[in-house]
Amino acid sequence: MRILIPTSTFPLELQGGWRRFVYDLAAALAKKAEVTVLAPGAPGASAREMMGPVDVRRFSYFWPKSKQCLAYGTSMVDSMRESAWAKVQVPTFLLAQTRALQSLLSREHFDVVNSHWMVPQGLSVAMASYVSKPFKHVLSIHAGDVYLLNKLPQGKKLAKFIMKRTDAVFADGSHVRDTLDRLVGAPSNGILQPMGAHVELFRNAKAIESPFPGGFLLFFGRFAEKKGITYLLQAMPRVIEQFPGMGLILIGYGTLEAALRAEAQALGLSESVKFVGAKNHTEICEYLHACRLAVVPSIIDSRGETEGMPTVVIEAMAAGVPVVGSNVNGIPDVISDRVNGWLCREKDPVDLAEKIVAALSDPNAEQFRQRARETAAHHDWAQVADRYLEVFERLLHPRGASKQG
Repeated sequence: MRILIPTSTFPLELQGGWRRFVYDLAAALAKKAEVTVLAPGAPGASAREMMGPVDVRRFSYFWPKSKQCLAYGTSMVDSMRESAWAKVQVPTFLLAQTRALQSLLSREHFDVVNSHWMVPQGLSVAMASYVSKPFKHVLSIHAGDVYLLNKLPQGKKLAKFIMKRTDAVFADGSHVRDTLDRLVGAPSNGILQPMGAHVELFRNAKAIESPFPGGFLLFFGRFAEKKGITYLLQAMPRVIEQFPGMGLILIGYGTLEAALRAEAQALGLSESVKFVGAKNHTEICEYLHACRLAVVPSIIDSRGETEGMPTVVIEAMAAGVPVVGSNVNGIPDVISDRVNGWLCREKDPVDLAEKIVAALSDPNAEQFRQRARETAAHHDWAQVADRYLEVFERLLHPRGASKQG
């Protein structure tokens, strides 16, 4: 089977901490199929290279190439909000991506095209399908793409156009799938499937030495409004009242860092909160194995957007770390309250603090850790890839699809 994965979220190299979930899926699929990724170019990036088992092709979308800045920021949407140059590059990106897809699909045969993000990738695939060899289109939606279409004046028409040229849908979380259903006015029959984790990597790691005498809570991810970090900071004084010496470590980066640092200082948390920057997978594992608790305080932000299912939930569970997460979008698809973790109300620092204290105080902490590990095992990349392949096989051979995983 030959699989083509168009995406705008793809690492330039594998050692950094930049979001690599599409690569991890592609690499897992490549153990049983031939996988090619089509991703945007960047200054200094090769037009074609092998990244592990994955054949990566990159296209240029603006001239001069040194000015390309729409992709490889925190996200394409954030790039557009932060840079006038990025906004200018939107139409050239869509045109260049569609041409690259048409060229690739006309030269080579692919059985399945698995686009990641409904726009711009799903839209480009839908347009390219008119002039290319036949293929099955499987769309993976991750949240921001669907929320963006939900706001655009012609978003519903675009969504319907894409869905008419889509054979199956994978959704990161139930909220984003429901949003898509409302957008197109019909059930998408989207398959709920969060992105996965390298379970063995996160299960086995050495631990850093805690910089706080009472241990620490851990957040890792982008510093964006939808991550809800401000509510975690507001919850910390109540947590510290119950657990003196407890600290908070924030791993990541983003446009809100300066504001979050200022808020931590205003709350009197300068000595209790550490911003340690971006970390790679190995380093994150070391922090996870040292922390008392991982916190994922995601929210529906002021633009009405939230996440799909944050991969940090699975990664923390794989490390056997109890997780407190908000009851939004895909998080309750994975966390069962007081069974394998704790759910709190979004944007409620009092409730968040209460759940953190409850998790830290629970006498059955080891049972929670074990259930978390068991949950994570179902989301190992090998199993996620098998679920994708099962759908691909069913589309290609509807009467005699072989089941995998």
